[in-house]
Amino acid sequence: MNQIAVVLDGLKQKISQGSTFIQRSYNSIGHATFHLPKPVKPETLQAFETAFKQPLPSEYQTFLELHDGAKLFMLGDEGLVLYPLEEVIEKTIEAKEDGLIDEDYDHYWIIGEVNEGYLLIHTDHAKTEDTPYMYWKYHEGSTEDTDAIGQNFGTFLERSIIAQGDMYWEFNIFDVREDDYYVEEDTEQVQAGVSIASKERVRIEIEYPIYRRGGFIVSFYTYENEKPDLWWKSDYDTMKQVHRSLMSTLEEPQFHFTEITVFQKEAPIWQNEDASGEEIAKRVEHPQTQIMQYDGYQAFVNDLPRPLPGWEKA
Repeated sequence: MNQIAVVLDGLKQKISQGSTFIQRSYNSIGHATFHLPKPVKPETLQAFETAFKQPLPSEYQTFLELHDGAKLFMLGDEGLVLYPLEEVIEKTIEAKEDGLIDEDYDHYWIIGEVNEGYLLIHTDHAKTEDTPYMYWKYHEGSTEDTDAIGQNFGTFLERSIIAQGDMYWEFNIFDVREDDYYVEEDTEQVQAGVSIASKERVRIEIEYPIYRRGGFIVSFYTYENEKPDLWWKSDYDTMKQVHRSLMSTLEEPQFHFTEITVFQKEAPIWQNEDASGEEIAKRVEHPQTQIMQYDGYQAFVNDLPRPLPGWEKA
């Protein structure tokens, strides 16, 4: 197995074990997402060589033959993005036309982006395997001003994975005492050995609709001085919508290690229709309830609240 395959296999094992919670520079933390698409098509490789009259560096081509691009360690829109080869062709040609690749410094291909800047391959350096060819530049400006990463693609990829998608080549120039490293002053302080969650527990109540085609009402409570405090309340047409909304809220950093209690309760009456279509209210003899406990966001995602019996397709 080649170097690129070994590195990516290690990453896939990490993801499969659920190790997706990451911490990057400036205390950027959260559960990262990953996308590794199918291999590049042979005709796209041929189209690249036709467009630029030069083959790809062997390590970069090996990566593309495994995955045509990638999105790694993504926190929202931020992370390590490697473009599909068709996009590399398009963006490089557009950059030359728009002046992003300066005509006096036009020896670059744009292959991806990270941290408000583009990842570049220096085409002259890429003609030999012994010359580091990976570069980076801010989105603004032209290629007259670029930073040398000092590696070829294989080592760049491995170190980027070790650094969780961060700009590892800049680590030695930062000083946490002088570079405005920490976030705003009102951000809660995090001490070693203490949970980063600012909320110790939350309470979620899911009220089932009276009418079978009605809406589910969800109330989300945090706690102040041991008393539940309603944070938000909304209604949804289906349980899938309920799940999506709760996952979106609970994925915020302050809830990652929070104790989560979910109460589900069926209405004591529900309505049906007779042959004429008229709604008829009927009492439910034994309204169903369900309580589920979770130790943090990941536990919630791994075992979403199950709908009450009879409501599985709601």
